[in-house]
Amino acid sequence: MNPVFNPDVFVLGIAAGVLGLVFLFSLIIAYAYDEVTLFALGGYLLAATLVLVVGRQTGFGIETVENAVLMLGPALVGVLHAWLLRKRQFGPAGKAVMGAAVIAVLSLVAFRMMDSSPMAMLATTWGLGAVQTLAWLYLCWSAWRISGPWKWWLLLGHVGGLVVAMLFLSGWADAKANYWSVSMMLLLQLPPTYLALVWRSRLLNESRLRGAAARVTDPLTGLASLAVLLDRLRPAVTRAQQMPHGGALYLIEIQNLTGLTQELGGDAKEKILLEAANRIRRAVSDSDTAARIGEQLFAVVAQDLQDNAQVDSLATKLVVSGLRIESTFLPGVALQFRVIASDLKGPVLPNVAAAQHWMRGLISHFAAWPDTHRSRSILLFSAGQVRRPQAVTASQF
Repeated sequence: MNPVFNPDVFVLGIAAGVLGLVFLFSLIIAYAYDEVTLFALGGYLLAATLVLVVGRQTGFGIETVENAVLMLGPALVGVLHAWLLRKRQFGPAGKAVMGAAVIAVLSLVAFRMMDSSPMAMLATTWGLGAVQTLAWLYLCWSAWRISGPWKWWLLLGHVGGLVVAMLFLSGWADAKANYWSVSMMLLLQLPPTYLALVWRSRLLNESRLRGAAARVTDPLTGLASLAVLLDRLRPAVTRAQQMPHGGALYLIEIQNLTGLTQELGGDAKEKILLEAANRIRRAVSDSDTAARIGEQLFAVVAQDLQDNAQVDSLATKLVVSGLRIESTFLPGVALQFRVIASDLKGPVLPNVAAAQHWMRGLISHFAAWPDTHRSRSILLFSAGQVRRPQAVTASQF
């Protein structure tokens, strides 16, 4: 027996292969990113296939089953559109319109299965197109302008599938082989819809990641956030009670920020803050936690300091780092840092509120800088009391 090449069956096989890949990738990406809409897309393709198989096994006419799938397919994709492009408040009116559209499509399917005359073919075809168009305009149009760019692929899949279904339902297009019409409809529907859902999922995940990053990272400077600093500070204070020294907390204020902003212009404020963060980052080690905790206020938790001399030395290094003017980002600009340094031998911080209260107590000293330190840029604390510097290089500050 010599095999005979049938181009229609060959094209149908290619369509089945493409749809199989769409089904496989939909399930993989849906599982990987927990994307419900891709599960729904894979379920829709599986349901359409099962209906065709079951309809063939139960004795229904192939054409009858195909017509039912051609009418129900666009309706199900329309429900997906209504879900993705729904109004902010999906009230009773929207639910009533969606319910009416579903009932209308089911009625058209029942009428088409009972009557296959040319008039019934035209009536059910144009009825399906009218129901889908009106329902889409009412349910989706209001959210169209504010939706992401993925909406165009979504619309392309819906319109393509609906047009193909209407062509075959009306008899204007002739099916070359069994299941040809359903395969063509799915081939026009699913790949663009799949691309739209993957694009939407990627944008949503990027938005979630940016939101999560904003909670742990200052978006302007890239330093840690206040929440991260407090999470590092509390266990550091606890460990310090069991060690000879244990580290220190540094609070850094840009003393001349207002003057520099007036001199360089309001647009330079962000550059000044970014430059301050870069200079602080260069002054501390990789094991230290540097954070921006206020508009012009920064903090560092250093845990590898052995004694007060090292605490004073790092405080001096922070002040000097602000005075350096050899910067490629903001050259020739000296930042006058004022630094409050405290060891971690204070009371244990049982919760975040206690840590915030302790930090606010230290921060208040910037507004009430002691008269004895008017000419200095460093204020040192030990066990909650002001102390004199022990590092020789720090005394000049």
